[in-house]
Amino acid sequence: MPGTGREQPDIQFTTVNDVSRAEVDRARETVARALAHAPRPVLYAKVTLNKLRDPAVPRPNLVSVRVDLNGRPVNAYASGITMDEAIGLASVRLRARLGHLAGYWEARRRPVRGAATTGGLRTASAGGRHTGHRELHDA
Repeated sequence: MPGTGREQPDIQFTTVNDVSRAEVDRARETVARALAHAPRPVLYAKVTLNKLRDPAVPRPNLVSVRVDLNGRPVNAYASGITMDEAIGLASVRLRARLGHLAGYWEARRRPVRGAATTGGLRTASAGGRHTGHRELHDA
């Protein structure tokens, strides 16, 4: 049925040096799986896979994921000994950031505890710290 599922965005990929097609396909699958849990529409997603050629670098495989989540940038970076490790770490970090934002947006939607709503404006409840307290000049 159209309109029942969330449409996945087209993920753009950039590769640097000797990144194989299989590694790109694995990254596409894992990032798409992470983005399926996005709390807001994903407007843009870009993944960069890079293999450093320096033998002195202990973790030469780099993955960078940049996402536009309904106007809010979300980034996840990882490095690994193998490209599969770096892809997995970046995917876990992306999912954690999306989960954090989902909790943040959910908390903003909840009403303030102890607040009353009057005419569309939020006001403090009657149990505030200044109730029953008179100013000196009123005495």
